[in-house]
Amino acid sequence: MSKEPLPSFEKITQILEDAELYTNASETHGVLSGLVCGGVKLDSQSWRPHFNDVVNEGMGLPSKANKLVEAIYGQVVNQFTDDGLGFKLLLPGDDVPLDERAEAMAQWSQGFLVGFGMVQQALNQASDEIQELIRDIRDISQVAFDFEQEDEESEIAFAEIVEYLGVGAMLCFNTFSRQPATPISKTLH
Repeated sequence: MSKEPLPSFEKITQILEDAELYTNASETHGVLSGLVCGGVKLDSQSWRPHFNDVVNEGMGLPSKANKLVEAIYGQVVNQFTDDGLGFKLLLPGDDVPLDERAEAMAQWSQGFLVGFGMVQQALNQASDEIQELIRDIRDISQVAFDFEQEDEESEIAFAEIVEYLGVGAMLCFNTFSRQPATPISKTLH
C-alpha cells in the first residue's frame, strides 16, 4: 500500500463532493478506520463492499474517488500497522474555525462507528474498557460542540478529545485486528 501523502483536506472533500457520494473527508476516514479497527481483512479488496454500501448505495466508486479512497485506506492501514508512524484522524487544519473542526471530529466518530459496526459483531464479548470506549465515541459523535470563543482552553479540550479518539482507535485495532505473531514451531522436521 502506498505511503504517498494524501491531498489536502479541502481537495479530498472536493473529490468526494464531485463524485456525489454520501460522505465527506472526515467521515470517509472514520468509516475506513472503523472497518480496519473492527477486523476487516487487511487486503486491497475486503473493505470495498462495506465502504461502497455506506457511501454509494453498494455501487462502485467513480475512478478519481476510488483512487482517492484507496489511498486513504492505504494510509489508515499503514498508520495502524507501522508502530512508529502513529494514527491521526483526518480533520481540517488548525486554520479552520474550531466549530468546523469539532463538527468534522463528530463526523469522523460517526463514520468510525458505522465502519466498526459493519465488521465487528462480537463487541458484547469485548472487554469493559473497549465497550466503554465505543460508548464514548458514540457520545462524541452525537455532541454538538459549540465553542463560544476560540481560546486556548477550547483548543486544548478539542486536542484532548482528538487524541482520545486516536488512542481509542489504536486500542480497537490492537484488540480486533492486529494479527498475533506467528509462533515459531518447536518441532524439528
